[in-house]
Amino acid sequence: MTLIAALWSPTVAADRKWQTGTWRDSDDARTYVIATKTTRLHLEDGPGSERRSLEVPVGTPVKFAIEGSRAFVLDRRGGEHELHVVRTVDLNYTATGAGHYIKAMSEGGLRVTLEDNSVWELDPRSQFFTVDWEPFQGIAVRRSDSEQNFDYEIDNIETDDGALARYTPP
Repeated sequence: MTLIAALWSPTVAADRKWQTGTWRDSDDARTYVIATKTTRLHLEDGPGSERRSLEVPVGTPVKFAIEGSRAFVLDRRGGEHELHVVRTVDLNYTATGAGHYIKAMSEGGLRVTLEDNSVWELDPRSQFFTVDWEPFQGIAVRRSDSEQNFDYEIDNIETDDGALARYTPP
């Protein structure tokens, strides 16, 4: 009987497949956001919650585990909290290479939308030339070594310059 009870015991924290990420701003009082290199998770407290039960400083690391539609996060003291997974967003862009063009540029040159409707945040250190990029200019997209969470480089083929970029799917 003891062996059977051990097999049916609930998962404990030590058995979870822990991952690391960073707390991000959600612009919503009920929703939490955790970003990893390849995924963005949108999480909420259980049903009926009108506000967050956890205080999460944006930009700080977080340790979490996903089990189906449940997420378990550890607070600063190691306490475990269960949240509900609302949405998972894949942060990988699969259409790398040449053949793209600019559909729209933000006024300040820090955000570009390509013809495939992919939206990109551009590294502010490149703003002095991206501010002059214009619609219909040819673009190539490639993976880059991550620097400050910019995992891609967008090269403007017509102006012969490029900027580190972060893919921002909806």
